[in-house]
Amino acid sequence: MFQNVMEKEENKINIFSNVFAMKNMVIYVISFMLSMVGLGGEFSVFSISMLGACFASSVPALGIVIVSLIGNAIKYGVGGALGYFLTALVLVVSLFIIKPIYNEKERNEKIKIGKHIVFSILAIQIVKLAMAGFTIYDVLSSITIAIIGLVFYKIFVNSTVVLQDFWERRAFTIEELIGSSLILAIAVASFGDVSLFGFGIKNIASILIVMILGWKNGILVGTTAGVTIRSNIRGYYWF
Repeated sequence: MFQNVMEKEENKINIFSNVFAMKNMVIYVISFMLSMVGLGGEFSVFSISMLGACFASSVPALGIVIVSLIGNAIKYGVGGALGYFLTALVLVVSLFIIKPIYNEKERNEKIKIGKHIVFSILAIQIVKLAMAGFTIYDVLSSITIAIIGLVFYKIFVNSTVVLQDFWERRAFTIEELIGSSLILAIAVASFGDVSLFGFGIKNIASILIVMILGWKNGILVGTTAGVTIRSNIRGYYWF
């Protein structure tokens, strides 16, 4: 009996320490920055995609939820934080109602929860439209947001491994590196037009990311990351 109690206490300690593990701190910072970037909605759809990616890749979700709530509250106010919280809550509940499909252990996406992402976003959007009234444009916008959430979930889930193990692993696939470049490109967009001594922090951070990726993984990866980051920052402003 005492052995079982000790094992349970040890598991609690491991879970607690895993939440605050140093390799997860980078994910928390990136999630906070992503939650402050949106596409015109009432909360950041990128923060939901990142939460789903962390669920699927076994990253502790507690820290993700906390920092994303703070980020959405800063960017969109109480309404944004509430929209994110309700969407995240529906996502968690749907995981218990509709059992996710388990993938191979070697895959970055340990469980497939793409349909749960779409369902959680659409569920909150439908409730909001039903309460406030809607047009065809509102319906199409809600569907588009759900699709965007799914697409970026697929990108993020295959890229979080780079953010966690960048200084530990020697090689990553080109898909993982391009995906991580895209995550960072969206994250640095949270700086907006903030500048330091006349220099845009967003541009400085983008150049620094490209230099680090090129130094760590070679000129091909650095060039690819540079093109990805630059084009996606421009694409963000197009939205």
